[in-house]
Amino acid sequence: MIPILLRELKCNRRSVILWALSLGLLILLVLGIYPSFVENGGAAADFERYLEAFPQGFKRVFGMDRLAIFDPVGFFAVEMYVIVTLFGGIFAAMLGAGLLAKEEDEKTVEFLLAKPVTRGVVVTSKVLSMVAGVLLFNLLLAAATLAGFEGFVKEEYNRSALLWLLAAPVLVHLVFGAGGFLISLFFVRRRSAVSGSIAVVLMLYFFDVVAVLSERLRFLEYFSPFRYIRAADIVSAGSLRAEYALGLLAAFAVMVGATYLLYGRRDILV
Repeated sequence: MIPILLRELKCNRRSVILWALSLGLLILLVLGIYPSFVENGGAAADFERYLEAFPQGFKRVFGMDRLAIFDPVGFFAVEMYVIVTLFGGIFAAMLGAGLLAKEEDEKTVEFLLAKPVTRGVVVTSKVLSMVAGVLLFNLLLAAATLAGFEGFVKEEYNRSALLWLLAAPVLVHLVFGAGGFLISLFFVRRRSAVSGSIAVVLMLYFFDVVAVLSERLRFLEYFSPFRYIRAADIVSAGSLRAEYALGLLAAFAVMVGATYLLYGRRDILV
């Protein structure tokens, strides 16, 4: 198991770092704007009047109806949290989908399974590689965010709420990574598996947005992982609800378990 795990970690480290650096630099850029954004009280009042002109549904989608955008944590939650969760989910889904699908696509699966390892060991190695990639990605983003707050934010802010905003996306990214694994079992080509996984992430984000905007379609939010880590809920409560965290971990475990089961029965095309 260790050689497969190390191989996957080596193969994926570049994409993990590039994704994390891209989003990390964007976080630093946005936080760098914050001091000039809040330094003028008159501008703040003008901006508040500007926000009032936005449709109520738009403000609910981004949590602007409950988040104080002139508070450092509220500013980060409105400006960057959705980007971190959504694009991080796309990255995790791509990572998970590619790990299994690439073996058949690149015709290396025969060589891999000829080794004295079981299919369960192969899946375990790749799951651990995905988890390590997701954790490294989020650690780098957290480091960039904390550096930005230390460098650009001079006033006091709710550090506990910020840490929860950095921790909550990890759970959703793990869910989408596991979902990518599961989806990849229904495709032979890596590109198709990755495309299908991205489509699922976007669809589930769309479910969450539609549920916020429409009372009649509110039931769709229960199918979207994004619903359980909304920034406004976390900042208001000061933490992530325990049942939401456990539910996301359970979803991760179920999808990984299904992947073990289906991959063990899969007819491998070589």
